[in-house]
Amino acid sequence: MLDDDGWKKGPDGIRAKNGVKLSFLYQTSTNSVRQATQELVKDMWSQIGVAVELRNISASVYFGGDPASPDTFQKFYADVEMYTNNFDGTDPEKYLAGWLCNKIPSPANGWQGENEPRYCNPAYDKKVAELSKTADPAKRDELSKELNDMLTEDGAHIPLVHRGSLSAASVTLQGVKMTPGTVNSGTSPTGRARSDDACRAGPSAGPHPHFSPR
Repeated sequence: MLDDDGWKKGPDGIRAKNGVKLSFLYQTSTNSVRQATQELVKDMWSQIGVAVELRNISASVYFGGDPASPDTFQKFYADVEMYTNNFDGTDPEKYLAGWLCNKIPSPANGWQGENEPRYCNPAYDKKVAELSKTADPAKRDELSKELNDMLTEDGAHIPLVHRGSLSAASVTLQGVKMTPGTVNSGTSPTGRARSDDACRAGPSAGPHPHFSPR
């Protein structure tokens, strides 16, 4: 595909087109698991002729939200960045609404918007508005799946891995029914069972680490 599009490998093994080398700056927070993932992805990209510069930033800065810092994931001063994304509970409406055009971080909102990849699709916004007015659970499920498919197919995010969460309850606790879709706890009519994400790290903890391509 790259060859067909004119990106040819040079003597150094890196692809170039019209004098421009194919290279990415790939950033994430400082975390041993994430740095290992970066190295793995860099190796895969290098095998197809893509140069990759890796950058890791202290989590307190990367996720800190300081509008004066150039190193926050909201600023996204890179080609690709990685972090973990998730929603709480069982209804994804709030999470899906985070990808609206008006949620893009910018100077106007102090770089605090939730839509870090700058995804903007009027058709997506329209469908989120439809979801917000829909009460029927089956229809909400249908709309939510369509919205998720739009994000994936449009390349707004590139899912990497699902972090499984373990839930446990004492055998003496009766009537336990775990709530699906939660990250930290499952609730029941008679008690609470704790659930821990083994891969949890920093303020971005959750079940869906993914890329955000610029």
